Amino acid sequence: MNGEVPMTLMMLPNDLVLNCLARVSRLYYPILSLVSHRFRSILASTELYQIRSLLGQTESCLYIPNSSKKVLIPVTSPNSPSTYHSDFARVGSNIYAIGGFIKDDNASSSASIMVMDCRSHTWHEAPSMRVARESPSACVLDGKIYVIGGSNVLDTTHWVEVFDTVHKTWEFGSSSSPGEKICSGFRYQSVGYDGNVYVKCFERPDVTYKLNKGKWRAADFAINRGWWCSSSDNPSSYCVIENVLYCYSDGMINWYNPDQKCWTSLKGLNELKNTLISLDYRYVDAKVADYGGKLAVSWKENVSINEYHLHGKVVYCGVIVLEKHHGNIWGTLEWYDAVYATTEPDVYDVAHVLAVTL
Repeated sequence: MNGEVPMTLMMLPNDLVLNCLARVSRLYYPILSLVSHRFRSILASTELYQIRSLLGQTESCLYIPNSSKKVLIPVTSPNSPSTYHSDFARVGSNIYAIGGFIKDDNASSSASIMVMDCRSHTWHEAPSMRVARESPSACVLDGKIYVIGGSNVLDTTHWVEVFDTVHKTWEFGSSSSPGEKICSGFRYQSVGYDGNVYVKCFERPDVTYKLNKGKWRAADFAINRGWWCSSSDNPSSYCVIENVLYCYSDGMINWYNPDQKCWTSLKGLNELKNTLISLDYRYVDAKVADYGGKLAVSWKENVSINEYHLHGKVVYCGVIVLEKHHGNIWGTLEWYDAVYATTEPDVYDVAHVLAVTL
């Protein structure tokens, strides 16, 4: 779309404008929103996205905190980030920024929840958690957000909080003891998968627990082996796509086979593997996400810009098409490229990757 918006489009009634804009890629929406207040309102409307869905015009967009280019859209808090070490969760068209440190308050823990509407890229505040948490782990199951850990004063009654995104209410999770004192930890990994919430503690990496029907139980030993979280600097990354659990760790992308109770490498990704190995995969902190049924993987590389004697970081992103064949899953690298570069220190780490289809 080049040039100015035709005046005839401006003169059309809203229902026709909606149908026209629904056929336009969302990449152009930020520019179109500058045309007029009327366009901004239409582009943020629920009706527009309902029409996009009916027309089969939905698109998936990746969101990576504090970086933007091409498909990458920034996830920043509304008034220049006031918290850090938050976790993020996506439900529908909303991204939730959960807890963290409050920068301007002696780095105290935060109980706040900020919500970004990905249709309008506007933020609002949601009801706060009952417990302030720094570096919590958040996952989603059945439209509810489970927030685990992030405090040194937790016990079995409040180590997990659950947010009902429909009714906007918080409650503490099941008080049934998960055993092994896993609930007394500080940092966790968690994922909603196959009707269960799976949780692993950094302090107890040898065991994984799952919440099933309100009760904590030890998970299968096999699923526990695929998680790697003994190092807070380079933990594994994981996501669920069409009820298959995928995990990145040590340069490999694996998926969990519940029938054989084992982790299997995703086949057909030699090009991506060679790229990660060339960067020394032991230190590549890559992240994976469900990208509209495809697998998105993002990572950063530290680089030297010799001409200017500068050091910087480059953020890469790739998209993998998944296909199931006779009990195996194959991945085809659709594309990958550098999507952001900076010379600013201590920024643009790939800490979170989320994808929203609108």
